[in-house]
Amino acid sequence: MIHIAVAALVGASPPTTPPPLQAAPLRVPLPDGRRLALYCEGSGAPTVVLDAGLGMDAAVWRRVQPRLAKVTTTCSFDRAGYGASDPGPLPRNTARIAADLKDALARGRVKGPYVLVGHSMAGYNARLFASTYRSKVAGIILIDPSIDGGSEALRAVSAHFRRAEAEADAAAGKCIRAAAAGEMRPGNPLYRECGSPPVDSPMASAAMAQAVLSEQKSSETATELLSRQERHYGDMPLIVLTAGAQYGPSTGFPTDERVALQRVWRNGHAAIAAKSRKGVHRIVDGAPHLIQVAKPEAVITAVEEVLALAR
Repeated sequence: MIHIAVAALVGASPPTTPPPLQAAPLRVPLPDGRRLALYCEGSGAPTVVLDAGLGMDAAVWRRVQPRLAKVTTTCSFDRAGYGASDPGPLPRNTARIAADLKDALARGRVKGPYVLVGHSMAGYNARLFASTYRSKVAGIILIDPSIDGGSEALRAVSAHFRRAEAEADAAAGKCIRAAAAGEMRPGNPLYRECGSPPVDSPMASAAMAQAVLSEQKSSETATELLSRQERHYGDMPLIVLTAGAQYGPSTGFPTDERVALQRVWRNGHAAIAAKSRKGVHRIVDGAPHLIQVAKPEAVITAVEEVLALAR
């Protein structure tokens, strides 16, 4: 959903500014000459790898990564086109993202095994990486991940969701398309309409906007790709965190539709957790979609639990 990405690009931030990431980016050369930015802190194994949701770069982990780095090696990264990473060839789909990460970790000499943490649409990336490079993965934590089938099941149970999604995507998509075309500059009428973002901000970055648009479109085929490659994870530790406040009263939707949306969302997460004999599905009460920002302790605790099982 594009409107979620735009909220992040515009800079929806917590009430207090979290500390910046301490790690400087390591811009790792990939086989095709592009560079992917890794931000690694700490020492020890397994290595925790953090992948942000659509429209968000490594900075979204700044409430989580410094804490985890006290326990083990912890790396976040900017996907191609985001932050300090070079743009990548289009489309920016789940398979290319997983391959980029595998190459960056190998060429950056970041040792495995890896505990993968994926937020929102990055849950698809974590699952495909774990399925494709299974011997390299010791565990998975998914933070309010996109469900199999994407938004289709949500649209089916709520007319208000369908209308709100269409309206938000139309408004947000207009801003992202302008940024992708290099038009998010003072003087363009859309610039003020889209919040007059600083010209050096992510919202004004053509490369990032192009990546976001491509990732969003490619997410529609992620479930199909996973259906072909994903297998049961056996005894691999897997924790799925669900945002308890997702589709809550603040949406303004009728109660029956909110209940139906929550049921679909939570059942989708429970189904993902069931892909491992050590799968756990946990609802984080009161948490919004950005659990790692609003309730970082829930994420830190889940990662530490998986680390304990993986060691």
